[in-house]
Amino acid sequence: MKANLPLSSRRLALAVGALVTCNTTSAAVLEEVVVTAQKREQSMQDVPISLSVVGGDEIADFALRDFSDLSSSIPNFYVQDTPGNYSIFIRGMGSTAGNLAFEQTVGLFVDGVYAGKARQFQSPFLDLERIEVLRGPQGALVGKNTSAGAVNVITARPTEDPEITLSTSYEFEGETVNTTGILSGPLSDGLYGRVAASYTNTDRGFTENTHLGGHEKQVEDTVVRGVVAWDALDRLEAVAKLEVGRSRIDGNSYETLLPGEKLDYKRATGGFPGMGSRDYNDTDSNNASLTLNYDINEFTLTSITGYSSYDFEKFVDADFSSADLFGSIFAEDFTQISQEIRLTSPASDTLDYIVGLYWHTSDYELYQSSGIDLGPFDGRSYRFFDQDNDVYSLYAQGTWYVSDSLRVSLGLRQTEDDKDADQKRSLTGVTPSSWLDSPLTGKRDESEFDPSINVQWDATQDIMIYASWSEGSKAGGFVGGQSVTVQSDFEFEPEDAETYELGTKLVMLDNSLTINAAYFYTEYTNLQVSNYYAPTNSFITGNAASATTEGVEMDFAWLPLENLTVTGSASYLDAYYDDYPGAACLWNNPDCDVSSNNIGGTYLPRANRVNGTLTLNHEQLLGNMRLDSRLELVYNGKRALIETLAPQGVQGGFTKINLRLALSPESDRWTLALVGKNLTDKTTFSHAFSTPLASVPDTFSKMVDPPRTVALQFEYRFL
Repeated sequence: MKANLPLSSRRLALAVGALVTCNTTSAAVLEEVVVTAQKREQSMQDVPISLSVVGGDEIADFALRDFSDLSSSIPNFYVQDTPGNYSIFIRGMGSTAGNLAFEQTVGLFVDGVYAGKARQFQSPFLDLERIEVLRGPQGALVGKNTSAGAVNVITARPTEDPEITLSTSYEFEGETVNTTGILSGPLSDGLYGRVAASYTNTDRGFTENTHLGGHEKQVEDTVVRGVVAWDALDRLEAVAKLEVGRSRIDGNSYETLLPGEKLDYKRATGGFPGMGSRDYNDTDSNNASLTLNYDINEFTLTSITGYSSYDFEKFVDADFSSADLFGSIFAEDFTQISQEIRLTSPASDTLDYIVGLYWHTSDYELYQSSGIDLGPFDGRSYRFFDQDNDVYSLYAQGTWYVSDSLRVSLGLRQTEDDKDADQKRSLTGVTPSSWLDSPLTGKRDESEFDPSINVQWDATQDIMIYASWSEGSKAGGFVGGQSVTVQSDFEFEPEDAETYELGTKLVMLDNSLTINAAYFYTEYTNLQVSNYYAPTNSFITGNAASATTEGVEMDFAWLPLENLTVTGSASYLDAYYDDYPGAACLWNNPDCDVSSNNIGGTYLPRANRVNGTLTLNHEQLLGNMRLDSRLELVYNGKRALIETLAPQGVQGGFTKINLRLALSPESDRWTLALVGKNLTDKTTFSHAFSTPLASVPDTFSKMVDPPRTVALQFEYRFL
């Protein structure tokens, strides 16, 4: 039963590239990476899924704060920060942020608790053991709303031995200070505890506001987590976790560019009367979970109870200029309670299986207000959206060991999804005729069936080949908070995906080299999209008829020397709308009739054809000291970041270089490190759109990425 106890003797060795470590007691071999992608502890090389793993040490070493920092180093994984919320994309597919009421196409799970809303777990990364990114539909076993993939976040657990660590860092460009403390160890016989806390303050930011003065974003984040693990009984273990996060952001990194202008880390915004002067973004989140594992003979019965809530408010100067033309406020209040129960059979050489039940209930309230002061218009629109959601699902997966080298797995999930929603709207002053004040209401009862089958063959002891077919779905829902939505457009239908995948996982050169590769082909039907439509300054939300993504992805880890590790990844993607009637007009057809417009055959926005990374990790002894070096090269191919595919919204291909140099004694008592990101100072952007109400045609606003940054880190381990 102790297979699940999170003690230090079992902690995963993921420090080097999140993939490998070095065994210095014998010949250089790669350390086994253990994952729980299929709700069992397995070697990454034995899991017949295309997945990437990033270890907690790498996240801390390179000061990766959130998913947008993580996205550059994982094949076919992209996270976009928008004026609304974060959006996560895998293999070119994800939920755009135009409709805040969307659930994510990429399912997020934190210690087994499902998060369908982007802000449920938007607190900065803190004290993580690893992050697993599973590409492709995962509906059968992993859970709800995973038609494009899933992300598993596993936090660090209490340790058998006492551990006290304090770390701090200072980044010079944005004048950012981050301090993290960790206290872990035994509390009594069979009882272990862990407390982690982090405080981040960005005093300056890297974008100058030439109208209001000062620099943006100014950030203040606080996250505190407590975990207690109880193992006093032979058959039962319990792990309880409570996390509280507070995030305060003043300002933004969007720049508005007239035709011919280039990004220069300057913006000029002035707010909107009665709403705010400077953009702000405030989120308070609370998350708790209780995980119980009980042994029944050789079976394990697992219960995961989850609670998640957040309050969020954001103001955006929606004309993105110094004029008082257009402003928007977004506010969300969300609460979710979930329960999962599953039974895991013992490992077998004939048949093993997992069966489970999942349930959650959630209440989501969204408030949006838009103000306009332009020409004849001087008024406000107020929208209040309320949605209740109940989900029930039954799932099972079984693996039949046909022979010593051949396995067949079958997975099934049946989901019932019930939603009730209503939206109240009101107008004051003089507003555009497209802004409505009529109420909206709806009720949806859906049933989705997501099967999968996987054939896995060990060609040799070191070569595994797999082929899979799977279906995934994302529930339908309602358009929340839009001023122009009519009753007939209030609802959108479920999204479905069907994927074929062929992959291999290789171990070579006496366990010093691993190569993993996969080919995939996915067809989406009723793809849920929300695209900005400039003539009405609003988003068109609904179902694109169909889309297809196809490509290859690979990664490798090589240990040529005991003190040198080379890792890398690459991906190639084709991603097209097959048929998309009713789409917003493309840049080269601006006067189209939306009702008859069809952009089938066009490449998907936010999907780029080629990505690649190459990382070198080197360890060098200097007397009684050790110098650890990590050099990272990240290439991102050309990517359209605007639904109209306008050339001004296309980020060209680029390579960024990151470097970390760390000095520590043989005792590992302390570490002093210098971390440089984007060392060649590439100026890039991650989101773009046609600026609302701009007086000059072809004016665009873009979310600029950080310039070159350099940080000094210091960590001291008291125990």
